[in-house]
Amino acid sequence: MLIAHLSDLHLNTLLTDSNIKKIERLLDYIIEKRTDHLVITGDLVDNADESDLLLLRNHLYKRRLLNSKSLTIIPGNHDIFGGPQRAEDIFDFPSRCRKVNFKEKLSSFNKYFQETFEDCIYISSDNNYPFLKELNDEVVIIGLNSIIEYSLSKNTFASNGEIKLEQFFEVEQILKNYCKENQVKIIAIHHHFNKIKKTKRSIAGIWQNIEKQTMKLRKKKRLFNLFNKYKVDLIIHGHIHYNEHYERKGLNFINGGASIKGYSGQSIRVNFIEINNKNIICTLHKITKTGEIKVEELFSRIKSVKDILI
Repeated sequence: MLIAHLSDLHLNTLLTDSNIKKIERLLDYIIEKRTDHLVITGDLVDNADESDLLLLRNHLYKRRLLNSKSLTIIPGNHDIFGGPQRAEDIFDFPSRCRKVNFKEKLSSFNKYFQETFEDCIYISSDNNYPFLKELNDEVVIIGLNSIIEYSLSKNTFASNGEIKLEQFFEVEQILKNYCKENQVKIIAIHHHFNKIKKTKRSIAGIWQNIEKQTMKLRKKKRLFNLFNKYKVDLIIHGHIHYNEHYERKGLNFINGGASIKGYSGQSIRVNFIEINNKNIICTLHKITKTGEIKVEELFSRIKSVKDILI
């Protein structure tokens, strides 16, 4: 099975550089590679604009990707709350977030991609998350919603995340009762589990220090314990705008948060996850402006025959 992983597309037709051409190129490349399944881990749009969600929906539909077998989508904070479009918007952004009806916005997001929730083995009655899909006999994917309500004190820029207890307990039931021991288990979530990389002291560095306080996934410890208990094979996410593999607490993570934004526009990027007989190989494909394809291995886990039989 070949899974493509994108994140943080930040489609924004209000801007001159809307990203739509880059998104089209990525989707076409994914189809060219005969990918079995595509996962997009949030921030599909930049400003929570429903016309942008509709535009992306149409591009997925035209490419016959808008179905549960081909596509998994989860929300990012920009899909619900949007984001500052200009530097001066930062001061007004919290007041804008306060006006967002969180449950209504999440429900609206889900409706734009309702076909992708069909055929789930499990789907929560609380706005769809968590859900469980069986991609084939070998691979299952659990989709989580890490976006939380706005709070002036705890979520000032609406970019912190958390898996609330109700969702956490449902995830535990999914892992306990619905996943088979021999299946590769993948978690799809928007927020990151790693630490933001340090930059040189500059305006960007100052803003990054702010990000460290406003882009956290809260209460990660219980997720680490849960994922280890049930031997989750891979956690894929976005939120932070660079691609990488990293390990924390004995777990493997793949960040796909630089599919479009980041790297000064030098390339557009997609992660591929190849799974065969419990072997997992993750590669990063970079498409340059000239159309050149560069492939870099991010992570590989090759199981021995003995491990597979166990």
